[in-house]
Amino acid sequence: MDTKLKNKSYSLLATLALLVTTTLSFLTVADLYDKREYLQEDYYFDSYNFFDQLNTEVDLIRSVHVEFAGYEQKKPLEKIDVDTLERITHERDQSLKDDKQSIVDHYNALIQEAQQAGKTEDVAKLTTERDSKISEKYREIQSEWDKRISQFVKDKDQEYEERKNSLAFRDSSFKYYVVDGKRNKVYTNLGYEPSDAALQRDALYSFQFPKNSHSRTNMFADLNRSFQLNQWKGVIYVPKSPEGYSQIHADATYYNSVRERLMLEYALLTATLLISGVLLWYTYTRKAAQLPVIQKSLAFMRRIPLDIRIVLLFPIILIYMAVAFGSTFFSFPIGFEQFFTLTVMLPLTAIFLLYIVEAWIMYNDGEQLRQQWSRSLLSRQRSLLKESYSNRSVFFKVALIFTLTVGLGMSIALGLFAIADRVEELLILVFLYGMFYVLCVLPYIFRRIGLMNRLLLGASQMASGDLKATIVEKPRGKLADLAHSLNNIRQGLQHSVESQMKSERLKSELITNVSHDLKTPLTSIINYVDLLKRDNLTQDDIKSYVDVLERKTNRLKVLINDLFEAAKTASGSVELNIEQVNVSALLNQAIAEFSDKIDESTLTFRVNIEQPKIMAPLDGKKTWRVFENLIGNALKYSMPNTRVHVHLTETQNEVVLTIKNVSAYEIDFAADELFERFKRADQSRNTEGSGLGLAIAKSIVELQGGKLAIDIDGDYFKVIVLFRR
Repeated sequence: MDTKLKNKSYSLLATLALLVTTTLSFLTVADLYDKREYLQEDYYFDSYNFFDQLNTEVDLIRSVHVEFAGYEQKKPLEKIDVDTLERITHERDQSLKDDKQSIVDHYNALIQEAQQAGKTEDVAKLTTERDSKISEKYREIQSEWDKRISQFVKDKDQEYEERKNSLAFRDSSFKYYVVDGKRNKVYTNLGYEPSDAALQRDALYSFQFPKNSHSRTNMFADLNRSFQLNQWKGVIYVPKSPEGYSQIHADATYYNSVRERLMLEYALLTATLLISGVLLWYTYTRKAAQLPVIQKSLAFMRRIPLDIRIVLLFPIILIYMAVAFGSTFFSFPIGFEQFFTLTVMLPLTAIFLLYIVEAWIMYNDGEQLRQQWSRSLLSRQRSLLKESYSNRSVFFKVALIFTLTVGLGMSIALGLFAIADRVEELLILVFLYGMFYVLCVLPYIFRRIGLMNRLLLGASQMASGDLKATIVEKPRGKLADLAHSLNNIRQGLQHSVESQMKSERLKSELITNVSHDLKTPLTSIINYVDLLKRDNLTQDDIKSYVDVLERKTNRLKVLINDLFEAAKTASGSVELNIEQVNVSALLNQAIAEFSDKIDESTLTFRVNIEQPKIMAPLDGKKTWRVFENLIGNALKYSMPNTRVHVHLTETQNEVVLTIKNVSAYEIDFAADELFERFKRADQSRNTEGSGLGLAIAKSIVELQGGKLAIDIDGDYFKVIVLFRR
């Protein structure tokens, strides 16, 4: 017991360790992939960060040495570029011109009025005032212009100082020696032109311009092209030992540290993969998948349909990758981010491992896969779709109504758009579609809803026992067919109920008739037995009583035998000996057996046998019993002094026997009831019949594949027997 417990504990620990090592492996792979460029030696000098720094250095060199060349010796107005100075001066002159013209126009009108009035002093005064205003406006505009020029110069001085200081500050990061062929000048922060040997000795990285081809990336090629266009040549390099702080060296050091860390991560990945492989082998051999915690987890996961699980796998993968690639798990210091990453990724890794275990189980057990797939939503929806598509007419009608209704919603949205933008053509189309929906689709839907309500009401009435309820079967369609089927079911139920009631009635009559037919001879037997017990009986009385007892006993025997035979034939348990029988001879034999009774009766038999030899595959003994019962019934129930017609003929497929007579009793019930057991035309039951003859005959005929039918026209009685040939 302790050994099993230890094995389970070890398996659980191995599973947890596998979970951790798998998570670490994926985090390592993600970090290595995300920072794969850092594995390149001197990757920093091919990075955009270094390019920005180099491009900034070149811009500063161009700005300080070209754009601001001789800047400190320039006069203030020379520090401003010509275009800017001309623009400002033009704005000053135009403003002065406009203001002067406005002042002149104003005072000219006043001076003209004074001249017309002959006010010489006012004219002189207005002229002086006008000139004063113009001078004042000139001084004001000139002052503003001087301020703008001063501000421009100040801004330019500040820009120059910033660029010069920036370039000087970066001297510890970059050394340059550039020859400007266009201006025949040299720009450098070195006292000499560096040789290849000096670059090999002092440069951490050097960039020589121009070159016809460049091994670096396109961004450096663009910079090389810029040097060519400006007719520059020279070298820019990063010194191995900076003089003071250098952002370039700090960034290069960081990039190298990342590369060193990635090399360690490669070692970590190798270790975690090896450990994961060993743990996977251990958990497989120890059947860790059978651990209760894993089995419960799998059982919980199986509650989710298989196809939903497959779909959920994609967002889980996206979350997993987003966390893995978005985190800086291997950065320092260790803090909340590492804890958060593990908190999210460990459960997700556990889910992935459960997916793998479940996939392996289904791969090895096809029945498990089939069971889970049968419970999937897609499989269920497929069954529902198959059921809904089983009647294509209904499916397409519902789909069409759904589409038209969706179209109505879209047309309303388009209508609002058409009203807002006043698109008359679109508004007309929307109106026509709306009219079509209202006039055609809605009435169709309402008619079907009305029929559905009638179906529900009719079905409810039928369920409550009202078998007279009828459902109107309009309009045409599948619902009308359903209404027709419900009406047929109602009729079938009504017929079944009537048949059941008839069966109950016949059952009751059967019990009454059996009781009567068995009780009558039995009562006579009991009475005559009591008479025979008397002492003063003569031999003639005794003989007379015994004769009566014999007749009654035979009568009782016939009733019981007929009852058993009727039961056997009705149940189909009679064994038949089928052979080719001459029906003509068999009928003649049956009539001959009844010749004495025929002669004693007042009936006249007219027998017409079409052929002396009419053959059919029958059981001779059973068929003889049919003829015996039918001829016996004719003798018992025919009206005295009438004729009985017996006609035997044959067709290509059948042998037809017809017996016609006039009934001595009024037949006021259905002909089919004569086939019921103990049913007689003699309702008073005074005749010697058992009431089983026709039932036995019908069963025997049907067991041999034939048919027996009765046709009644008033008191005219006709029996038709058909045998297959």
